Amino acid sequence: MRGAPAVALLSALALVAAGCGGSSNDDTTTTADPTEAWASDFCGAVTTWKTNLESTKSQFSDASNLSEDNLRSAASDVKDSTQTLVDTLKGLGKPPTDSGQQVEDSVDQLATTVDDESTKIQDTANGVSNLTELPGAVSTILSSAAAMTSALSQTVQTIQDADVNGELKTAFDNTPDCADLTSS
Repeated sequence: MRGAPAVALLSALALVAAGCGGSSNDDTTTTADPTEAWASDFCGAVTTWKTNLESTKSQFSDASNLSEDNLRSAASDVKDSTQTLVDTLKGLGKPPTDSGQQVEDSVDQLATTVDDESTKIQDTANGVSNLTELPGAVSTILSSAAAMTSALSQTVQTIQDADVNGELKTAFDNTPDCADLTSS
């Protein structure tokens, strides 16, 4: 029975990571364009979050690693990474575009949603006291992962829809960290 929860947990973490998009760019690029700087900060935060989730997911590449303690540790890692994402997103402010306020509101909603869902993941993991509870916990974690992925997709769509003048599209297209977000 240990194999099925491990596969489901891996799927949950993969679902969140896959929904994030982004590509890592180790070069620190300073840009004079404030809209591109905003886009870079947004995509960079999502990319870092995705990388951290993939690292957490890799801990369970062997189903024998799934235990109550490891599940709690992974949930704590997800919570910590998500808190960093939330702090960054809330610190972005609005991009210097005509749609800046609508974009900021959407990004703030994303921050709230991923924070709430990562708390659910951590609370669920902390509530597991034996292996028989893992399948139910994994189901809850899958639901939270899906909500995080959906929130990110909705935010990207809102940004695209609000950007009637194409300012953010241009900034996202010119920012390497945004490549996977703009191609989805």
